[in-house]
Amino acid sequence: MTRLEVFGGATTGREARLQRAISGLAEEPPCAEEAKRRPPRQGFAENLVFEFDEAYTAFVEGFETLPSEEQLLALQAVDVHVSAMVRAKDAALWTERARREDPPWVEVRALAAHVLRVFEWTGR
Repeated sequence: MTRLEVFGGATTGREARLQRAISGLAEEPPCAEEAKRRPPRQGFAENLVFEFDEAYTAFVEGFETLPSEEQLLALQAVDVHVSAMVRAKDAALWTERARREDPPWVEVRALAAHVLRVFEWTGR
């Protein structure tokens, strides 16, 4: 399992909340075997997306300093991608299996990892 190491760097409450939300989206879900040993986490995937949406909105509405163009584009890419997933209204996208294996979630993790890098919230 790949794990991103998250460093400090968020300077405001809004930024720290966004960092946590992005970190959650970037995190690799447990493998199928590990997931079988854990109790099911109903609504976990939806909660990740909801928390990102709330944190992103608060961050954008409360800019204290304007992010770089690269940072803003990286955040927008995550927002566009998760918004498309929500609009798809496909219940199968929100299962733990989907979060582990489906291409839309693989892409979310990659986009979120990119945000962590461009904000220098990770050692990668």
